[in-house]
Amino acid sequence: MCILPWRSLRRGWMVRYITPIARQNLPEAAMAAAGYAWAALMGALGLINLIVALYFDFATWAWFIAVGAVGAKLATVAMQLVIFRTIVRRRLVQPAV
Repeated sequence: MCILPWRSLRRGWMVRYITPIARQNLPEAAMAAAGYAWAALMGALGLINLIVALYFDFATWAWFIAVGAVGAKLATVAMQLVIFRTIVRRRLVQPAV
């Protein structure tokens, strides 16, 4: 088994973490877009972390790690949950054609 990080970040990497009902009712493009959004968020947070660590004092960096980065991840989880639930509900309510 390969543990190289870039091998895990291929299209559809996130599918295994999505519930079965969501997997059945979400378009593949939505799951792929969410995966790319998470990868972009982690890259952005890493870059911002580097900038804050290099150019700001320790207290600012500690606040960013404890509040800013965690808050960004929690906000992204909440946003993804709302978007996925909306898509799944619309598909489940939609009459079968």
